Amino acid sequence: MKNKLFTVVAIIIAIVMVLSVFAACSKQDNANTGTSKLKTIKPGVLTVGSDTTWPPMEYVEGDKIVGFDVDLTQAIADKIGLKLDYQSAAWDGLFPALISHKYDMAISSITITDERKKEMDFSIPYFKTDQAAVTKESSGIDAVEKMDGKIAGVQLGTTGELASKDIKGCTTKIYDDILMAFEDLKAGRIDAVIADSYLGYSYSMKNKGFKVGFVITTDEKLGIAFAKDTPELLAAVNGALKTLMDDGTYDSIYEKWFGTKPPEL
Repeated sequence: MKNKLFTVVAIIIAIVMVLSVFAACSKQDNANTGTSKLKTIKPGVLTVGSDTTWPPMEYVEGDKIVGFDVDLTQAIADKIGLKLDYQSAAWDGLFPALISHKYDMAISSITITDERKKEMDFSIPYFKTDQAAVTKESSGIDAVEKMDGKIAGVQLGTTGELASKDIKGCTTKIYDDILMAFEDLKAGRIDAVIADSYLGYSYSMKNKGFKVGFVITTDEKLGIAFAKDTPELLAAVNGALKTLMDDGTYDSIYEKWFGTKPPEL
């Protein structure tokens, strides 16, 4: 009788333990999904599109996508309780894909402009930049006026393209990929690459024989883009972004990639 009673008690205890573990796991799953009631393409997942050719913001290293934007997006996803699916996308197709809901949001060094606001919504600004011209050190190009009669390479649909076209006497050569422009600069087929200033400084520091010849002050602010019919997700991301800026997380990510404290936005 004692053996039977002991067996019954043991079974009950085992069942209670299993149920406790299940409940704990369920609680943990709920904690991980956080605000997973947010409507996203894939439930519980934040699907992000990005042109991953702009170091140090977003680029491919080995088989991983890394960079400032990547780390910031991961922190945002963690804050709102969603898993992150960060995908590479071609720049010229990024906005149409976002609008048609292939992505929940796009973060790709996107300058907030009035023209883009007509088609998409934007987060609060999270980064500030100007345009820089990367040249060979031997070029003698150290001012915007010296681009008269020269060729500048830019990426299609960027503010670098707009800046280049405003330079008197400068011929603008357009590329689908900014890395192709840098390859032509190396080969001497163009005289400068005009792109966001952080990209210009990053490239010139990592590639011997190149420099930032001059900077065009544009005072641009970068934002995260959303389809216009996702206001709840936009509000959640804005809230997370503000929290990250207030609690020092943003500063830590910025210092990791740029080695200095971030400027005032």
